[in-house]
This record gives sequence, structure tokens and C-alpha cells, in this order.
Amino acid sequence: MSPITVTKHGRTRFWAVRDGDGDLICVCVYKRGALEVARRLTSAPASSDCYLRETPPEPAREPARALSKADCQGD
Repeated sequence: MSPITVTKHGRTRFWAVRDGDGDLICVCVYKRGALEVARRLTSAPASSDCYLRETPPEPAREPARALSKADCQGD
């Protein structure tokens, strides 16, 4: 059985559940819900997460720089 993965959905606060080929199965609001969906799809017992794998989060981007008045005036 190909592993089901639970990852952050893009740069949102939501969680994506994907199959082994990387196809999106569903998007969940809570990580706990995403893990439960993945567990039910793999028919694994509640205490077993041998088929579930969470990928590491993407590195954070640097915050946007605030514009000064000179940047906005275009002179």
C-alpha cells in the first residue's frame, strides 16, 4: 500500500491529505482531522500510524519590507 501523507496545504493553515502519487485527497482545517482521515483510508487501528508520514514544513519566508515615503512617491 502506498503511504498516505499529511502536509501543510501550501502556505495556509490547512492540512492536505495526499496519496502515494501525490494526488490530493482532501484538505482539513485541523491536523488531528487530517490524521484521522489518513488513518481511516489506510484501515489502520487507531494506535497505529505505520502508514502515515508527515513531511517536514516548508521553510518560512522573510517578512515583507515596509515601504518608506520615498519608495511610494516615485521620485
